[in-house]
Amino acid sequence: MRGSLRAFAIGFAASLLAFAAVAANAQSVPRNRTLVVAQNFDPQSLWPNGTTASTNLNPGGAIVEPLFWVNPRTSQLEPLLATAFKMDSPTAYRVELRKGVSFSNGEPMNADALVHTLKVFVDGAVTPAYALYSTPLDRFEKIDDHTVVIHTKNPYPAMALVLTQIHVIPPAYWQQVGHAKFAQQPVGTGPFKLTEWVKDDRVVMDRNPNYWGTAPKGVERVIWKPVPDDTARAVGLETGEYDIAASLAVGAAPRIQGQPNLQLVSVDSYRVFNMILSTLPKHQSPLLDKRVRYAINHAIDSDAIVKNLFFGKARVLQGQLLRKQQLGFDPDIKGYAFDPEKAKALLREAGFPNGFDIDFKIPSGRYAQDREVCEAIAGMLAKVGIRTKIVALEGGEFLRQLRVQELGPLSFVGLAPPDDPHFQLSQYRSDWRYTFIQSAELDRLIDEGVKETDVAKRGALYRQASRLLHEEAPTVPLFLGVDFYGASSRVKGLLPTGDQRIYLYGLSLE
Repeated sequence: MRGSLRAFAIGFAASLLAFAAVAANAQSVPRNRTLVVAQNFDPQSLWPNGTTASTNLNPGGAIVEPLFWVNPRTSQLEPLLATAFKMDSPTAYRVELRKGVSFSNGEPMNADALVHTLKVFVDGAVTPAYALYSTPLDRFEKIDDHTVVIHTKNPYPAMALVLTQIHVIPPAYWQQVGHAKFAQQPVGTGPFKLTEWVKDDRVVMDRNPNYWGTAPKGVERVIWKPVPDDTARAVGLETGEYDIAASLAVGAAPRIQGQPNLQLVSVDSYRVFNMILSTLPKHQSPLLDKRVRYAINHAIDSDAIVKNLFFGKARVLQGQLLRKQQLGFDPDIKGYAFDPEKAKALLREAGFPNGFDIDFKIPSGRYAQDREVCEAIAGMLAKVGIRTKIVALEGGEFLRQLRVQELGPLSFVGLAPPDDPHFQLSQYRSDWRYTFIQSAELDRLIDEGVKETDVAKRGALYRQASRLLHEEAPTVPLFLGVDFYGASSRVKGLLPTGDQRIYLYGLSLE
């Protein structure tokens, strides 16, 4: 007990000294050893398990690390803070931790830290964003200083991906500051430590000199800049202000690609873009009538959006929220055909021969070309008599309203959960904070799918769920994007993931 208190005192004092040194270090790193990354907006949190937004996870993940990650270069699950895991039984998963690793404040990264992390991870009041992942977890057993067994309530086929979502935190520092302050001043095991966070201007982090792994070569400091405007990110890249620019507009891609000192990186996105058509009684609107939801589906021409706004680079969804590569994709589901006349007929049948007026909530700067897409959709709806008032929301407010179901009845969203059908479809479970549908049958299919270990049976359950969603139409599945990133030619090894994560592992700055 005395030793743990002493470790806490040393670690916490070190943390305070590190934050106090901000001003002294502010000008100490030369520009050629500083990596400047421009993202859409400023993070709300730097604690990865406090959020699922990539613009929060990217800087936060450079400080607080997970057990495993899916390396985009190999598409394989690879170890980070854990070295291996195995099934002891269908409901017990043994995790082996890396030895000799400490948090940047001196606390040991060990089984006690993982058990503490797991208890926080399953606390829905503290980590509501990860309830989809944590609900099947039951209890945690420390075997020795570097071994923990995770017990689940039932078999959990998606457990490997769950282990990529668990970011290990230092218990003593967490208990001292609490989760709200930790999110603003995190301490982790990562290659970088937080130096400065000037809200809406920059997040600055410097190299962790005691990092256990291989740090990005040539990078002493990383600065994350919030730049909501697509054009400004591209221009800043061209002028050398930024070394990496995320979420570039498709129209900027040819210009970036044509410059010898720049490089263009394109990644097939996991992000599923769709419209929310709320069926919840609390969102009183014409959309509560299924015929109106069908009409909206028939009014929108996703092919035209992809062709005209994404130069054919994005991929139209086939009437469902799962990608063709995913287990449970149903090739028999066809999208609602673009048919404005049928849309008008459905509106007349529903009692709206002259259409209606409705607010249309959209993100502003959250996704590349989000406003242009939404303006095109508004124009298509207008042609069938649905007159929308666009309500543009900046990134933070958009995410807040998404989390508390305030985006209904009509909005545009892009969600990118990990690459397992459970995580995509569970966003529509009746008790999930993003959902805009209440369906006991859908809940049953989701609940059975998460624990079904027979691959064929699991796929069949998800096909049933997709057919139910297609029939009830609480969404308009639109398209899967292609994400474009620009980078200086000095940046080597940049390969973001399909969920818009920018990992610094394997990256270097020449």
